[in-house]
Amino acid sequence: MRFIPLRDQKADPNWVKRASVLIADLKTAADSAARNKIIDDNRALWGELKDWLLGLSHGKCWFSEAKDCFSHWDVEHYRPKKSAKDRDGTTHDGYWWLAFDWENFRICGNAGNRKKSTFFPLRDGCARAVVDGDLRHEVPMLLDPVDEDDPVLLFFDLEGHAVAAPHVTDAWETTRVEYSVERYNLDFPPLMDRRKTVWAECWNRVEEYRRELRLCRKDPTNAVARDRVKQAAKRVRAMIREERELSAVARACVESAGDPRLTGLLRSA
Repeated sequence: MRFIPLRDQKADPNWVKRASVLIADLKTAADSAARNKIIDDNRALWGELKDWLLGLSHGKCWFSEAKDCFSHWDVEHYRPKKSAKDRDGTTHDGYWWLAFDWENFRICGNAGNRKKSTFFPLRDGCARAVVDGDLRHEVPMLLDPVDEDDPVLLFFDLEGHAVAAPHVTDAWETTRVEYSVERYNLDFPPLMDRRKTVWAECWNRVEEYRRELRLCRKDPTNAVARDRVKQAAKRVRAMIREERELSAVARACVESAGDPRLTGLLRSA
């Protein structure tokens, strides 16, 4: 998972205008059945933003960072539109007033979206927002790629598992990671296989960089040796750049080496 700066963007004004009309209709609808009909009759509307949303993530799922091993793309509602389930399955009213709010949209592979379903648990003791309420009062259990503090909680191991990052010691943050891995289906077997491949490739590049660096230190005035170090570093950086598939896995691989020189590459990519 990588941070997606969705709130720094602006959706197409014409699309927003049409969505605003539907949001107003939802707020004046007679009951939940009428609201659900408005949502169902206009479900194609959020699909119109799919290509734009995919562009924000370089064509990757916002949750898994995969391109083609997590099934086809859905425009997912982070806060469910019709009903919202607690972790134990208890059902509450959904966030229907956000059904056509583009800031509530996320791109998710179908393998994850189906598993997430309408689950959206909050921290114990936290009240759910009501229509037009301040969402900042909610403390969601599910990680959100649009919240820049959330993706850094997620890490990966060489076996392809999604796990809590090494710096995560808080029990609530650990719970959020573990539940998100389960609910977003982030240990989907084909996805884990792809992660293992990326990890192995990245580790080979890390070892190449270390080897070239050792050789260069034996003869620091050798221009060819210095260039080989730079080229090896470039190959590591290529795997951890934002636009690469599963770049967060490659970053975890580099970080796992525990080498300050490699940490420098993370900062410069």
